[in-house]
Formats: sequence, C-alpha cells, structure tokens
Amino acid sequence: MSYTIETHVHKNSANKVFDCVEQCVWYYANGGTWATTSDGFKLTMGGSGTAGLLRFMSQDGQEAFFVAMGVHNYKPWVDIITGLGNDVTGVKALPEYYNDTNPPRVASRESQRTSQSINSITNRVISVNYTVAEGNNLKLDITIG
Repeated sequence: MSYTIETHVHKNSANKVFDCVEQCVWYYANGGTWATTSDGFKLTMGGSGTAGLLRFMSQDGQEAFFVAMGVHNYKPWVDIITGLGNDVTGVKALPEYYNDTNPPRVASRESQRTSQSINSITNRVISVNYTVAEGNNLKLDITIG
C-alpha cells in the first residue's frame, strides 16, 4: 500500500534564505519519488518501510540541515539533523537510518516521532510536525525559524 507525505515549508527567517538543495528516497518498499508543489514537496513511497530526505542550505552556504521522513511499521516518523558539514549529503545520511553505522538515526526512525524542534548551531529553530499523521496521505509542516 503506497503512502504520500505532502510537505509544506514555512520560512520565518527574514535574515537568511534557505533553499532545498537535495531530495532523495530510500529504495525499500519499492522506493518512491519526489514532486515539487506550490509550497513544498510531495514524497510518494511504494509502501511502509521506506523514507525520503530533504536537505536545506542557506544561500550563503554557511548553514545546512536535513529533514528525514518516512513510514516505519505503518506509522510516520521524522528526524531533523542540523549543523551539517559540506560532506554530509542526503545520499550519505539516508542509509544510516537503515543500517547499524549510526544507531541514533536508527532509533529516531524506530521511535516513530511525529514532531520535533531543534535549535541549530546559530540558535535558529527548525521545527517539523505532522499535521496529518494517520492513514496513507500524510501532511508534514517544516518551519525554518
């Protein structure tokens, strides 16, 4: 059974502009695809057991973070990682949610958290919240403070 996560991006920060610089999808459960929408992105996945990741970077290239999201055991999950170095891409990070090289990332997936708020190294608040967390057509808000 397929799942979608409609992701709305809210940018509250006037002093720094962030762009989505990478979209990736894990290949389990028949993988998935990303589409761009008028106010964000839509992840379509082949079933429970896979995920996608959006990596954001400030236009000056000095600050980056990613939001990983997916469905595990038929329930949504989300995770935010801030303070990324230039070598931490989504292609590098997304597999860590599914192997034992980074146990905290596996634990984040398995916790099936539906909201999270993190202060970045510059004290910027990055928040995510599933506004629809039941069923197959999920909705997620990402707020960049």
